[in-house]
Amino acid sequence: MKKQLLLIAILFCAVYTQAQEVFVNADFVSSYIWRGMDSGNASVQPSLGFNWKGLTVYAWGSTEFRHKNNEIDLSLEYEYENLTLYANNYFTQTEDEPFKYFNYKAHSTGHTFEAGAGYMLCEKFPLSVSWYTTFAGNDYRENGKRAWSSYCELSYPFHIKGVDFALEAGFTPWEGMYSDKFNVVNAGLSASKELKITSTFSLPVFGKLIANPYEEQLYFVVGFSL
Repeated sequence: MKKQLLLIAILFCAVYTQAQEVFVNADFVSSYIWRGMDSGNASVQPSLGFNWKGLTVYAWGSTEFRHKNNEIDLSLEYEYENLTLYANNYFTQTEDEPFKYFNYKAHSTGHTFEAGAGYMLCEKFPLSVSWYTTFAGNDYRENGKRAWSSYCELSYPFHIKGVDFALEAGFTPWEGMYSDKFNVVNAGLSASKELKITSTFSLPVFGKLIANPYEEQLYFVVGFSL
């Protein structure tokens, strides 16, 4: 494990020195809703990463203000023209579970590993279609077989009078972490805008109305970014 971590650190440093853009920011959200699932209360969600020749490497986290639920994700994205490839390592830990980040035992780990791809049709009609599948980690059905939990999402952005909007709809094709069978699990409308505070500072704010038809739930999330 130590050798693996050392190799990852060396690779990270080598790419970091060539990075075209380094970014660090944080979102503050009224609740954490992910792919139509309630994943936490009011939270701060920082991210740190860099871009290099179409490759984005970043760490993303979510920590609740009220409880001790935590999430730490490590992600790779590679963009080539209208195609984007994804690789994600999700790690979640609740206040009832000990924080064991380096536990990778299949049925007890807090990690799940996911691969995905997204494609945008064209600039004039920027509809994006994305597919994600969990291929390793703690993702099993009740019968003990791997679930291969998958999620497909369609997203369409548009702009009205200085406000950026996006419509999205997501479904899961079979039994997994999202549903017990094929179901639409996410339908939402988001809006974002930069509010000018001073002549030199603007605050990005956003809101999102989210429905999960499978769970018969409706959520409204607001937040801002720093």
